[in-house]
Amino acid sequence: MSEHKGNTLNDDQIKILALLAVGTAEENIAEQLCMSTQAVRVETDSIFNKINAPNLLQAVLWAALRL
Repeated sequence: MSEHKGNTLNDDQIKILALLAVGTAEENIAEQLCMSTQAVRVETDSIFNKINAPNLLQAVLWAALRL
């Protein structure tokens, strides 16, 4: 799992990843961050693409090592 050069997570993406890591449901994340559930899903997909993570477990591992 390698990170794409030049791509960093924005503040919302870091918050989303942190909330997903502790098991927060997408609906609750959307409510906490004042965005739609669809926006959370789009941001989650963007996170996975930016850090080249195939799933949430790999994304959380990436975050634990880098954030």
